[in-house]
Amino acid sequence: MRILAFLFFFSGCFLVLIGTLRAIFAHGIVQALHFLGASDTVGLSLLALSAFFFGLISFLEMLVLIGILVVSGPVVSHVISRAFLSSRRR
Repeated sequence: MRILAFLFFFSGCFLVLIGTLRAIFAHGIVQALHFLGASDTVGLSLLALSAFFFGLISFLEMLVLIGILVVSGPVVSHVISRAFLSSRRR
């Protein structure tokens, strides 16, 4: 169980780090938000899963946290992208 927790932890950290670095070197804000939206949603979900396996949070807390991440992350990225693209058209 501990090995699985460490595997989820390091995978989540890797995804968040790579997504952030890729977003820093992206050519535009829409591309940067794409990298951040995808990698942060999956990476933070893996970190929440590892916290459950480490015994830091309960199963219900993990499910609620992952649900919030899966819904809010892409929605916020989409709203920011749409606002940016509509402000450029004016």
